[in-house]
Amino acid sequence: MNFGWSEWFGFRSRVKENMIFTKTVNGETITKKVYGSFNWWALLFTWFYALFSVRCRTPYFMIKSAVPFLALILVNMVAQLLFSENVSLIINLLGAIWYGTMFETWFKNQLVDNGYQREQ
Repeated sequence: MNFGWSEWFGFRSRVKENMIFTKTVNGETITKKVYGSFNWWALLFTWFYALFSVRCRTPYFMIKSAVPFLALILVNMVAQLLFSENVSLIINLLGAIWYGTMFETWFKNQLVDNGYQREQ
């Protein structure tokens, strides 16, 4: 699991096209789809989307998606202490947009880490 800056803020290397990943486990092929667009569910529900979505069930992805979520909570708490309510709301909105933008890239990277192969 990679938690580096390039993983969190790699906007240039983010997923921009739909991809299908497969992995064979015990003779059964598991297929996962990664979407190349903004993830509205991740914007609305952040980490809870990864927690409850059947599509996102892959080892360690819940942890990988929880770390930026916890960082967002920390940033929002600090913003509420230091800035006005309007500025805090803008920071909160920007964080949600960032989470929705990078969610599919984080999911793809975790699938690759878990041994999934991209179908051509």
